Amino acid sequence: MLGSGVTRRDRRDLGLDSLVNEAFNDLDKVKKVLGRAFPGAQPGEDEVRARRDKLQRADPRGGAHSPAAAAPSDGEREAAERQAAARGAHTIYDITTRHNRTKPMAADWVGHCQAVRVTLAQTSAEATPIWTHLGVVKAEDHLAFSVQDICAGYAAQFGSPPKLARVDLVTGARHYDLDRFSPISTFLGFENETDEVPSFYVYESGSAQGNPAKLYWARTLDSEIVDTAGFQFTPFACSDNWYRGRLIMNRAKTEPSIISISISLDKGGERHYLTLTASYAVVDPGPVVWPITVQIEAALRVFAIAQGMGCELDLFEQGLGQLGRTFDWITTPPQRGTPQGYSGCSKST
Repeated sequence: MLGSGVTRRDRRDLGLDSLVNEAFNDLDKVKKVLGRAFPGAQPGEDEVRARRDKLQRADPRGGAHSPAAAAPSDGEREAAERQAAARGAHTIYDITTRHNRTKPMAADWVGHCQAVRVTLAQTSAEATPIWTHLGVVKAEDHLAFSVQDICAGYAAQFGSPPKLARVDLVTGARHYDLDRFSPISTFLGFENETDEVPSFYVYESGSAQGNPAKLYWARTLDSEIVDTAGFQFTPFACSDNWYRGRLIMNRAKTEPSIISISISLDKGGERHYLTLTASYAVVDPGPVVWPITVQIEAALRVFAIAQGMGCELDLFEQGLGQLGRTFDWITTPPQRGTPQGYSGCSKST
């Protein structure tokens, strides 16, 4: 049984499977879906085509619970071999993320993705792409990619450089060097090369398309981050919304356990509307969830929430919203509503 009481058979009877095929076989519609759901820089046509072709070999509705098992294409084979060779070389995490929206209406759901932990080079000049079981981690996908970068950014933020010998990055990799999903990455700063417990952390937000957006700095491991979003993750968000976040490590303080981010329209937490909670579990290398399937699930959920926001959607987009409702939801958003100042940068009803 899926969310909203709709089974997979019900979905076929409603013609929703044909809508999936229509949406994700047509290149222009793939571009439209991604562009409407996720503001900001968009991938080029060749990249969209490659993602579309890859998606056709996966289940766009399966999310993390239906890892794609199709063999890589000829163009992906070299990347697949590099990923296979890196199996077991890095720590892998399964991430369970709860998105609990309370304004202007209730919408609550749980998503799943994966991340990997890598150690960064000392300088930008020494930095090279890092192949992992999940994909490649590379400088183009991050706003900092070396100990040197993090040291300089910390000094700019707090007035003096930290004692810093090593930086580990926990992030989503670019699968087959193509698709990536990592809304939150975390840099862990260590005073000594062999330390197991970090001394501070840095969040890096990212778009659902896999692009880096902004760095958020914590002075110590126990510090809370309070900062403006700095970018628009969905059409409902605004760059001047306020984030209040904290990293909770495991009992030994050696691994991330929970990331919690509270989002509001005002700095003091007034007009709070969304809480994001990501729980990390270290796992053995196993099936890799193709990020494109997570991107598409997220996009369909955006259209479902857009209905409850009262956003103007054409008939095709309304259909995508209905399809998004067939996923599991803790609280399914209403099909109609008004933004009440919580959509985009609008502060009025």
